[in-house]
Amino acid sequence: MNYSTTDTYQIKRKILNFTGKLTKKTGQVTRKFTSDMVYGIIKSKNILLSKISDALKESTKKKNTIERLSINLEKDLDPSIDREYCKLVNEAIGENPVIMVDDSDVIKPHGYKFECLDKVRDGSSKEKKIEKGYMVTEMVALTKEKKNPLSLFSHIHSSKEKDYKSANAITFEGLDKVIESIKGKGTFIFDRGYDMNDMFNYMHEKNQDYVIRLTEKRKLFHKGKWFKSTVLRDSRKGKIKTNCYFDKEIRDCYISHLNVKITASKRNISLILVYGLSDTPMMLATNKVIRGKDDAIRILRLYMSRWRVEEYFRFKKTQYNFEDFRVRSLKSINNLNKMLTYAIGFIGLMQEMHKRNKLANKMIKNARGLRTDILFYYYQMSEGIKNTLDYARTGIREWQKIERRPRFQQLMLVPIT
Repeated sequence: MNYSTTDTYQIKRKILNFTGKLTKKTGQVTRKFTSDMVYGIIKSKNILLSKISDALKESTKKKNTIERLSINLEKDLDPSIDREYCKLVNEAIGENPVIMVDDSDVIKPHGYKFECLDKVRDGSSKEKKIEKGYMVTEMVALTKEKKNPLSLFSHIHSSKEKDYKSANAITFEGLDKVIESIKGKGTFIFDRGYDMNDMFNYMHEKNQDYVIRLTEKRKLFHKGKWFKSTVLRDSRKGKIKTNCYFDKEIRDCYISHLNVKITASKRNISLILVYGLSDTPMMLATNKVIRGKDDAIRILRLYMSRWRVEEYFRFKKTQYNFEDFRVRSLKSINNLNKMLTYAIGFIGLMQEMHKRNKLANKMIKNARGLRTDILFYYYQMSEGIKNTLDYARTGIREWQKIERRPRFQQLMLVPIT
């Protein structure tokens, strides 16, 4: 495998151009901090400040670099950074984007000094144990070409925070932000945990499309009567045969659809019933128009694309050791999470250019991946960029324009005439 200084130079410039766009409305201290964090995370593939410091290769002592980064993480980030990031994402996701909404967890079983450490269910364990940690609410949009997930909202929260209301309040806050940022209409995909009347009412009031998986407790109005959703589900077997990606393979399934009304304000919606994917048939509610079998199949595949947000979570945790952060305050943790979001956003935007950009192709090749028939290229892209940057002898300090005041300012006496 051939690596050249040209590849290293180009990917460095690409990262610095990206962070420059994010921070074009901020001061030079914020610009330097953001570029240091994003570059350091991408190069080290880690969120530990010690690893980021090593990646920066600064001439100052390592502990001084760590202290500088830590102090900046304790400050409020300029909101213009997030707005500029959302603008870049909007260009990639296009109009009427598909947006996945989901919750995950960050487990800190051996932590004691972290602020507002809560008790959460460990989703990665088979027993679903209750451990110390935090909840993470994430909303990712799929790009229009490669269907890559790009995060539009990510927030770590704890029920032990002062003035904390609920996880649902965080979700609606995130939805407000995302809807404002896309400046139009999107299609929001929700799992069973979001089957609640408040969510249906909210999506209709905001004039947004949605696909929500229903729980077995849901009641629906059909042909003048109220039915439990399970009664409608079990009275049918599915007339439309199709296939979709489920549980890491393509599977055949059968679907039916019918018009119903939801208990929330009795609004007209469509119910899609999916048989054959698991022991329990799946029930999906949507306000999108279904004129025939093609529309019904499209709605099912929209929902099944949820695996991308789950893979996004896994990517954050396995490739960047996201659960291994050492900063202790919730503000620092959330700011670190934002910097990781921007770093992964850069990788996603690079991946979007795969096969039509020479540099993006080189990064994939530099990953030395053995498989080419994959659906999620983030792992290869991040590994290829890291392998390329490993050949850099210096960091990015010489790339950053830092305006310094003169050390001594000479007073000038003007003669009085």
